[in-house]
Amino acid sequence: MILLLNLILLVLILRLSFEKRLLKSFLYRGWPDVISVQHLVFWGAFVVANLYLYLNWFDIKVGLTRFSFMLIANVILYQFCFRYLVPTYYETKKYREYIRYTGIIYVLSCLLRILIEPELFRDGHVNQVAFLLLVYVSQSIIILISSMLGISKFKLIVESELAKMETLKKEADLDLMKSKINPHFLFNTLNNIYSHSYLQDSGSANFIKQLSLLLQYTTYEVGKKRIIVDREIEMITALSSLYQLKYNNQLNLVFDYSVNDYFSIIEIPPTIYFSLFENAIKHSGMGVDLQAMIHTSLILKDDKLSFSIKNSKTDKLMHLQDEHYSGAGLKILKTIMDTEYPGNYNFQVIETENEYMTILEINI
Repeated sequence: MILLLNLILLVLILRLSFEKRLLKSFLYRGWPDVISVQHLVFWGAFVVANLYLYLNWFDIKVGLTRFSFMLIANVILYQFCFRYLVPTYYETKKYREYIRYTGIIYVLSCLLRILIEPELFRDGHVNQVAFLLLVYVSQSIIILISSMLGISKFKLIVESELAKMETLKKEADLDLMKSKINPHFLFNTLNNIYSHSYLQDSGSANFIKQLSLLLQYTTYEVGKKRIIVDREIEMITALSSLYQLKYNNQLNLVFDYSVNDYFSIIEIPPTIYFSLFENAIKHSGMGVDLQAMIHTSLILKDDKLSFSIKNSKTDKLMHLQDEHYSGAGLKILKTIMDTEYPGNYNFQVIETENEYMTILEINI
């Protein structure tokens, strides 16, 4: 009867080890020793139940001696399962090896007690069936509880990490919201400055307007998965206008495209055209080389959206270019296109001695 009560108690402990509500209550209260408490509860119940049986079956001296042998052997077995088997095989998802070695250890531990314990302690008599039942049940409980508490510890750590990640995510969301609120005031301020300066100096007002558009683009649009083609064109035009304003409209910047209603419907990943335009400005020597030029065109024909950009090459900026980052933008662009349009785009680079041209065609 006492053995049955012991088994029921230990199964209850095992069930509580996987109770998510209990784990979360400990977790959010910041109590890191929940597994240690479960160890103590288990060993308290195990020691009391087995000590009761040994003292009832044997006299005090023999009972305590046999109990001590059993306890030492099972403490070693328990620690081995908890500290080695579970971390080495279960946590690394080697489930077959974990089950195999657990079974082997169970058989060996039972044989150890059945063959060695009676030989070492011959004093006293006990019902063999009861003794075998005690060995099989107690060894099962030792291996089962140690393994399950090891798994519980692993799950508790995972739960703790998830809770921390959830907290960090909430903080990141809050920081993101704050980062978007602050630029909002900046954009309003720029718009107010634009309104006040338009009548006095239309050139400076236009400069402020284009800068505001670019700031909104880099703050809000770049993070989106898709934007309409018109929006991308608008940003290239804004950047082009800023360069023209800086150099008194003397730059050879040509953007050739026909207004198309589909451009307000067709969506593309943000920055794929804008980054090509930035790359052309960087390598053409625009503003440094008087012969620098950039010609850009966008055509929609037969369900194919074709963007091409041709720029001059100059050697006046060679000393400013970082070889480690050369071509990095094009690699990123290809990665985006491979992800968004696998097998449905064509990207070409045509380079001559004096010119550099890129063509990006997308099958819509």
